[in-house]
Amino acid sequence: MLLGTAAWAEGPVERRALVARLASGRLADLNRIEAIRLRKLGETDPERLAEALVPSSLRRLLEGGPRALTRVRQTLAYAEKWERRGTLPETLAPLPESADLLPCLPRPSALRRSDGLGLDRFGVKGPGAELSGPPQPGLAAVGLAGGGIAGFCLALEEAGSAVLGAWMSDEWPGGSLELRAEGLRRSAPLKAWENLELPALHAGEALLLPLPRLKPLPNLMAGSPIQITVSHEVLVLHCGPDGLHPTVQ
Repeated sequence: MLLGTAAWAEGPVERRALVARLASGRLADLNRIEAIRLRKLGETDPERLAEALVPSSLRRLLEGGPRALTRVRQTLAYAEKWERRGTLPETLAPLPESADLLPCLPRPSALRRSDGLGLDRFGVKGPGAELSGPPQPGLAAVGLAGGGIAGFCLALEEAGSAVLGAWMSDEWPGGSLELRAEGLRRSAPLKAWENLELPALHAGEALLLPLPRLKPLPNLMAGSPIQITVSHEVLVLHCGPDGLHPTVQ
């Protein structure tokens, strides 16, 4: 299951919501879909109940603990069946090109590195972000109420805060992490980190995991695209206006 946060225009207003990526690639607005499901089940005040069970914020969903994740899986399964029938309206599942993907957790409850250093949780950036320093990508673990791990997302430290990928996967992303820029490629297998012992996390907390060893990239030109890939996401970022210069790791 891939969960994230997206924003799109609805007339003069913007809708920002918890979304799941459907098999078709469309973005399921889980809160609204759950409200419709509850209405069909005969629940009174389905919108208010949906906001409690499948809120429109990933952070609030994580505060609901394992039962909230179980509920959102049911909502996603309902959305997938509706999509396969070909009748799921675009108002409930916009096309990816009509929405902006944000960091999966736009404002984590806490943000820190694996060595315990706290980072600025209010400065988190997402897809398309401009980097001020050489990219050193890795993964972040995302906390669930009760101290557990809800999932993992792409992450890299940036200017005292972090860039987080658009998608939180509830499973460890297998394969390799790959970094590409200006025709150059660096990669590292993720298997070595799969059984990493992690501390208990607060709901909605993002913990940047130890970095994989990647050979530094040479100087990168201003504005150059940087592509970071794992099994569930391709994250595209850009060099800042001064370009990027390598550091020794």
